[in-house]
Amino acid sequence: MALPFTFQAQTIIAEGRTSQIDVDRIRNWLQTSMLPQLQDEFIAIFLISSENKVDKTKQIIEAYFRIKNGFPHIFNNIDVHSEQIKNIQKVLGLCIVPNRMDTNSVVICAKLIDTNYRSFELIAALKLSFSHLHLMQIENPPNDCVLVFDMKGVGFMHMTCLKMEVVVTYLKYIQEALPLKIRAIHILNSNYIFSRILDLFKMFMKSELLTLFHTHSSGMKLEKFHEEWVPAACLPKEYGGEVSFEKLMNQTKKGIKEIQPFLDAEEQLRKCI
Repeated sequence: MALPFTFQAQTIIAEGRTSQIDVDRIRNWLQTSMLPQLQDEFIAIFLISSENKVDKTKQIIEAYFRIKNGFPHIFNNIDVHSEQIKNIQKVLGLCIVPNRMDTNSVVICAKLIDTNYRSFELIAALKLSFSHLHLMQIENPPNDCVLVFDMKGVGFMHMTCLKMEVVVTYLKYIQEALPLKIRAIHILNSNYIFSRILDLFKMFMKSELLTLFHTHSSGMKLEKFHEEWVPAACLPKEYGGEVSFEKLMNQTKKGIKEIQPFLDAEEQLRKCI
């Protein structure tokens, strides 16, 4: 089953971001496995996520189908037009910044809109994040991503929303099966709550993931953050950029509404096993 990507694998290959030889190696390997046969575009995405390490790519693909199919209540039935998604979009603000960093890294920003912990629903938030992952890869997959989380408004009671089984599964997914390399995770307005959350889940996180976290206090100088980590042009206006978080979020919402056919096809592809 072909997924409706709007880019061509040959474009990625021509840019030198992967090679036809490696794409062929993965395709030939898939033909000897029980996994679905993937189109070259999807194979290219997996290769980029592993920095073109063929054996690692195989491991990521295997984990992608094993984990997603093993926990359908988390990964299936993503309906961007559902009340579940509409409600969590009123609580959790997510935006994909159109301007990419020089390394072709995409920046994703997140913050709470509604700070009432009773409004937060974990699985809905994860499903919303999965839709964002697919959105930024359909047209022009990045080399990697930089995550920027603003902890303002996150309180102690939000920890009661973190269901252990779901969080552990999510951590396993992003560490073993995510078809996108995470370059860095920046925590803005870092506080005691974040420290406790991190302490709680450290036992489920590999050292490679822990080293990606960078915490920044509420008193940090934005100019230094731009110079050392993320250029101002790749951030919302609230963090030194030119376009407001709300406008970027609304642009992202518009894009999310258009990818339901992709989400449905991706789920059907996984059900082929």
